[in-house]
Order: sequence, then structure tokens, then C-alpha cells
Amino acid sequence: MKDNDTARRWPSHRDKILQHPAIQEPDEGNQFEDARSRDSLYLELRFCDGKRSAFSLVEGPEVDFDPDDADTITLRFARANVVVKGQRLVRLYEKLLDQRARFIQQNTEAEGELQSPDEPYVEKIEIQRKED
Repeated sequence: MKDNDTARRWPSHRDKILQHPAIQEPDEGNQFEDARSRDSLYLELRFCDGKRSAFSLVEGPEVDFDPDDADTITLRFARANVVVKGQRLVRLYEKLLDQRARFIQQNTEAEGELQSPDEPYVEKIEIQRKED
């Protein structure tokens, strides 16, 4: 290599480790982003008021998608049904089938107005508990 050539600097092993996706915070980013691995066997529901609920994915719920007036996804778990209503939810439905959705976040009206027309919008999440 000549003196006037600039040497290529390769990332160190430390840099590679610190930039690895597994080190990054899993809650950051898009709510429908693919999970790289299934770290948790739960699907978390996040409501506008700050409340959260989680449902086990061990036995895998039945999932229905109804693209009628408003998109509706129904998840049937052993002890409850979860009904998710919104717009453009087909991508969320596909992630749920692949068990790649980490959580479902309910959006506020203001968020809905700011979103691009291509993005999914979750208007309402309803938990319907089953009688024992």
C-alpha cells in the first residue's frame, strides 16, 4: 500500500458485538417489526391509557381476520377472546399467524391522523373474558 492510499478501517470485534441486533432494545422500533427470535412466548397488548395485558402463545390462539367496514382481528385464547379493530390490519394479521408480532399497540386519534395511509392503525383492543 502506498503512503497516499487511505487504509480501510474494518470494524473491531467490539464494534460488531455492540451493533448486533440482539443487543438492541426489543421494544424500540415498529410495533409490527419482525421478531428475530421468539424471546417471549407472550403477545402483549398495550392500551392508550398505559395498561398492558399479555397472553400466552404456547398453544397458539385461533386467529380470524374480517376486512369488513373496519378491519377486525379476533384472537381466541383458552380463557379470553381478544378483538382488535382498526384499519389496514392485514400486515398485523400475517405477523400474528407467523408468531412474529411482539405486541399490539392501541393508537390514539392524533397518531392516526399523523400516520401515513399505508401504516396499520389499531383503533380499539377489547378483551372478552370467558366464563369458567
